[in-house]
Amino acid sequence: MSVYAPSPMLLLVGHEGIVIANDAARQLFAIKASAGSFNGRAVADVLPAYAPLWKLILTRAQLGETTALRDEPIRTPASDGDEQLRWFHLDFMPVLDSANGFLGTLGMVCDVTDHIQRIHELSDSEERLRLALDGSGMVGVWTLDVASGLSTADVNVARAYGLSEEDCKNGIDDSLFFDAIHPDDRERVQTAFEHAVVTRSSYQNKYRVIGRDGKTRWVITSAKPSIDGYGEVMRMLGVVIDVTNQMETASALAESRFRFQTLTEALPQIVWSCAADGEHDYFSKRWSEFTGIAPENIVEETWKELVFPDHWPTVSDVWDAALRSGEPYDIDYRFRHHSGEYRWLRVMALPIRDDDGKVIRWFGTSTDVHDAYLLAEQREKLADELVKIATVDHLTQVLTRRAFIDRASEFLDAGAAAEVSMLMLDIDHFKSINDTYGHAGGDCVLVYAAKRVQACLKQHDLIGRLGGEEFAVLLPGCAVEQAHQVAHRILHLMQRDPFKLEDGQQVSVTVSIGMTTGAAGANSLDELLMIADQALYGAKNGGRNRAVFSSAQTA
Repeated sequence: MSVYAPSPMLLLVGHEGIVIANDAARQLFAIKASAGSFNGRAVADVLPAYAPLWKLILTRAQLGETTALRDEPIRTPASDGDEQLRWFHLDFMPVLDSANGFLGTLGMVCDVTDHIQRIHELSDSEERLRLALDGSGMVGVWTLDVASGLSTADVNVARAYGLSEEDCKNGIDDSLFFDAIHPDDRERVQTAFEHAVVTRSSYQNKYRVIGRDGKTRWVITSAKPSIDGYGEVMRMLGVVIDVTNQMETASALAESRFRFQTLTEALPQIVWSCAADGEHDYFSKRWSEFTGIAPENIVEETWKELVFPDHWPTVSDVWDAALRSGEPYDIDYRFRHHSGEYRWLRVMALPIRDDDGKVIRWFGTSTDVHDAYLLAEQREKLADELVKIATVDHLTQVLTRRAFIDRASEFLDAGAAAEVSMLMLDIDHFKSINDTYGHAGGDCVLVYAAKRVQACLKQHDLIGRLGGEEFAVLLPGCAVEQAHQVAHRILHLMQRDPFKLEDGQQVSVTVSIGMTTGAAGANSLDELLMIADQALYGAKNGGRNRAVFSSAQTA
């Protein structure tokens, strides 16, 4: 029966344990089937390294006792001649004759090497996992026996819940874990866990626990049920992850966002931000108040559509330059209000950089400065009006005496010894014009005369009303011959056509001109005016309606 048995069997005959092995045993021990190699020899000679073991087995068999050995490591010969370590289940029982006399020992051998190796591998994996979990300090594992209500947990779970590490290792009443949960979360967690057990479903929850040190920690617990053959939950197998740091970070971030939004919503400006590439991702509520557009309705073309069309090329170029260079953005432009009016905005943005100096975000403000712009324009117009009042004669629209003297002096003091001519003009018989046509008529003649003189001048020439009907003209870069030409043009144009008053009356207007030519930087303004004035008296004394030239002395 032993020889033909499919399982490895050994018959150890007599007190010395002479081996008779079947084929399955020889294959197990990788022994050749030749008679002298295994069978017929004492077992202590076949495997001498285990002689004490065989002696124990044979002694107990002779006493009528059985021997059962589990996971016994034995080095056996291998097919290549070397030895190999294998593990066996060994069961030995005595073989007796009909009179209960001892004949030998029957042994049954089961090779459990593969099973043991898998156990070792699993043990190694579990050890590595345990070391990883212990090292993380964040993740722990636990098991609940549903029937007994006892939970076992590793050191990380014990620390998170403020429980004894030794008690958690050996088994602790599950209620102690629930007692460690924050009172505000306890009922919610317990209800959810009991529901998972009843419904045999997975469980996950986030809540607070209070440790022995009184500090509150946030954890996430996940578990899956282990179901027996009857469909009942035997155990809940779970993990606990300590997420206190993440929750504190999230809380700090939320508080920071709250403060940021509180600040930005309190500011009168539109506050906005965008990514490094310029894509906008935040607008304060002032944006919607100004534009009438909700932030979620902003599309790529919205900004361009709201900028005043004439301003868009400049706005786009300045923004693109800021994105490329990382320099602050600062520009004024008109932006469409929800009323349809284009209002002036002052738009500024600063780059936010990382530790390497790379731009990671932009934060900006858009301030409504429209009223200030209008006020500035009004002030500028008022300033222009004041300047005009101070420098332009209100009647003839030529320079006032003060403005003419100031500008002519600046030109002469500036510089180079270029030729310059001065003309002094006086309307002939102006008193009789006033007496004949009244002061209103006289004023019209003054305006007419000033326009006729201006028509003969170049853009850079200066003309001013020195008082009454007397005018002065400064001709920069004008030599004697050219001065004569200008004077004669004035005389000709002035007397060419009579001047018509509003009532249709015609007034013949002529002028007398005194002129001189000097050099800028060599002759003073007072000197040129004096010489030209003397020449003017010569023109009047010579019969009026004529021009008289008088030379200026130069150094």
